Parts: sequence; structure tokens; C-alpha cells
Amino acid sequence: MLLRAAIAAVAVAAIGTVPAHAATGPAITVDKGRTQPVFSYADAIREHVYVESSVDSDSDGRLDRVRVDIIRPRESGPGLKVPTIIDESPYYDNSGRGNESERKVYDAAGEPVKFPLFYDNYFVPRGYAVLNVDMVGTTKSDGCPDVGGRADVLGGKAVIDWLNGRAPAFHDDGSPAVADWSTGKAGMIGKSYDGTLANAVAATGVEGLETIVPISAISSWYKYQRSNGVIYNFNYMSYLSRAVDTDPAAKCAAKRAQLDVDADDTTGNYNGFWAERDYVAGSLGDASKVHASVFVVHTVNDLNVKPDNFSVWWQALAERNVPRKIWVGQYQHVDPFDFEGRRDLWVDTLHRWFDYWLLGVNNGIMREPRADVQVGPADWVT
Repeated sequence: MLLRAAIAAVAVAAIGTVPAHAATGPAITVDKGRTQPVFSYADAIREHVYVESSVDSDSDGRLDRVRVDIIRPRESGPGLKVPTIIDESPYYDNSGRGNESERKVYDAAGEPVKFPLFYDNYFVPRGYAVLNVDMVGTTKSDGCPDVGGRADVLGGKAVIDWLNGRAPAFHDDGSPAVADWSTGKAGMIGKSYDGTLANAVAATGVEGLETIVPISAISSWYKYQRSNGVIYNFNYMSYLSRAVDTDPAAKCAAKRAQLDVDADDTTGNYNGFWAERDYVAGSLGDASKVHASVFVVHTVNDLNVKPDNFSVWWQALAERNVPRKIWVGQYQHVDPFDFEGRRDLWVDTLHRWFDYWLLGVNNGIMREPRADVQVGPADWVT
């Protein structure tokens, strides 16, 4: 028992955080600049809550509630608060996530039993909570998809606010849900639309979002759908809204029709609709508000989210001295988890990045080269 107490004390000192009360069982442990897998994944708490947002995107007279599926160490709570990694996505019940198109799986009581991708089974044993958030209008959240607009952005922001005690959340029975296990520090990560939501929420300047890892992500929906006014796809906004919404078509039909009107494909002009969906210099959020660190991953051959969506964002962050890091690959619309020969390096780099920004682990990652750039099939320079 004395040895366990001594190890716990050293671990806490190494990360610079002290829990309010001593927790029974393992504590967050750091060795060689990395948190260690000391918590049981099998015994982790799996639960869900509904966070109340500030928008009513389906005009039903009620504020949209955002479904948040949570997995966290069983020891987490008032006596052992943990940081949070969030993947907010519109894809959890349609196209799924990753190359295997993984979807969430629930038990008979509606609790999540399978989380897509690897973030949960890697980071929960190391002392993190992992949240899979259903974007407004998708899967088990209320509302209508807003394709980068207010509902999309403020729904995700509400989750950060809830983790910091600034927004309400509820259990299925209507009772209040309190994140008494949260340090308040959160990071957002995701590829494509998921990473776009991370960019968007960071651009609001919400307090408590300490870092984001946008992968192949949009920073301006106008740049995503226009090239100097030339339109890539007509009526794309309503198409994407429908693609991610598995509710009956009639529910959000009026919203989708309005998306196409406001997008103004007739002229291709940049207007207030696109300014709301511009996270570099927009009306809802912009780079000047970003105080989260940013770890960008993109590829120069991505013909879905084209490279100007990261380059303009990166330049705006650099002009404001936002702490940042970048990987630039030669692939197409590909997650770094699948970059040839770099999976282990990606997972370790991401691990150290989150440890540094969410737990204060002094592991030197910010003293390393800022950029990794692929110059050949197996050739990267830093």
C-alpha cells in the first residue's frame, strides 16, 4: 500500500495536477513522458447524457439536445477528475467511421457498448474520458443538420460548456447530469466533417477546449464548395444534410430547402450564409478567437477537402501565434492512422500531444520540429 501511494504521488506530481480527494484504485500515471494504461477498459463506465444546446434547428419550440456517449475510467469522479477527448460526428449511424465504416453499438438499455475507431480503447486506460458526440440533427441528437452553420457549431460548443459546468445536461429520465468527473480540459479530434466541427468549435473561442486535431478538415465551406465563385456541386448543402440524417425525410425538408436558397448557387457569391460557415474569418467564429492549440493533418492530393482548406487556416493561425503542429502527406482523403509505415508514430505522437495539452505532461513535444512533410512514398522530412 505504501508503494502504491508513493507511485501515485509521483505520477500526480509529474503531470502537475492534484485531485481534490484521493481516489481508490489506480491514479493517472506517467512514465517516460507518456501516461500509462493503468485503468481497466473492460470495467470502464459507459453512459450517455443529453446536453442542451442554445439552438432550435428543427423549429419545434424546444432547444436541441445533443446526445453524448461517454466512456471513462471507473475510478473517475469527484475524487479523480480526468480530461476529455471528443470525436463529434454526423456519421455514427449512416456511413460510419474509419475504413471499416464502424458505427456505435448499444446494449438493451441504450448505453454505448462499442465506440468506433481506437480512441476509446487506447486513451481510456491511460486516464482519459472519450466522448462520441452525435452532431445536431444526426443519430440520437435532436434537430436538423445545419451543414457547418449555427446548429452544427453551437451544439458542439455546448458539450464543452457542459464539461465546465456552463450548460445543462440530462439523463433519460429528465434528471440533471453533471460532469463531476471532468477536469474541464477537452480536446476535439476527427477526420473530414468531424475535424471540421473541431475547427468550428475552436473558432468560437470556447473556454475549456484546449486543443484540436483536425484531419482532412474544412475551414471554410465556401472554399469547400467554390473556387473563386465557380461551383463544384449544385444543391450540395441539402444533399449532405439529407445524407447524414436518418430521420424521416419530412422532418427537416423545410430546413434543407432553405439551405439551398441561402447558399445561392445561382450566383456562386460569398454571402452571409457562407460567412457563418467560415471559421477563418467568419461571422460566427474566426481564427482570432482560437486559443486552443492545433495539430493539423492534411494531404496535398485530397480532392474532397482540398488543400486550401488547411493552408489558409494554418496561415491564419500562424499570424496569431497559435501553438500548432502539422503533418502534410501525399495521400488523398486518408487518416494518418493509415499512412503507410507511420501508424505507430502517429499514435505515439497523438498520445504525447494530448498528454501535453490536456494533462500538462512535460514530454518535449513542443520542442520538436513543427512540421512533418511527405516528399516520397516512404520519405518524410521534418
